[in-house]
Amino acid sequence: MEALIAEAKAAYEKAGLNCGHGLLPPAGKDAVEQMALELSLPIPDELRAVYDVHGGQEYISPGITGLFGEHRLHSPPEVVEHHRIYVENYLIAFDPPPTFPPLAADDPGYWVPELIPFASWDAYELCIHAVTGEVWEFLPSSGLIRQRASIATVLEEVIAAVRAGEEAQLGAMR
Repeated sequence: MEALIAEAKAAYEKAGLNCGHGLLPPAGKDAVEQMALELSLPIPDELRAVYDVHGGQEYISPGITGLFGEHRLHSPPEVVEHHRIYVENYLIAFDPPPTFPPLAADDPGYWVPELIPFASWDAYELCIHAVTGEVWEFLPSSGLIRQRASIATVLEEVIAAVRAGEEAQLGAMR
């Protein structure tokens, strides 16, 4: 993961983007273990590997400024706070709870507690599933709108876009 993050930051720099700015030092194992404890979830190895490199990212003014293109990396305490907000505010409307993964291509699905929101841009969250490691883009007003196989896949997609002279984002603007 360290090499892929370095590759992303180099691609951003070469393109004149500030996506690698404001990155924090590694989170440390204690911070990640505390996050796991507070979430009551296993932390996927891939997310642990990200936190071994950077423990989050400072907020930077609007634009394409996140480690994941438009999505800024959250610190472990921010992850816990975003997860808490979703547990308290978005699950109460569902009885029975939403199924995961979504059952059909035309069913966008919805947030479930096993999703760990690790990066965001505006209201769009990148969430990694605690068990499968899949990354889902979640928008509270629309549900689960996009899926990627892994954090590495997200980074590779954004790197490819930047190298092709496109915006550092996951697909066309919504």
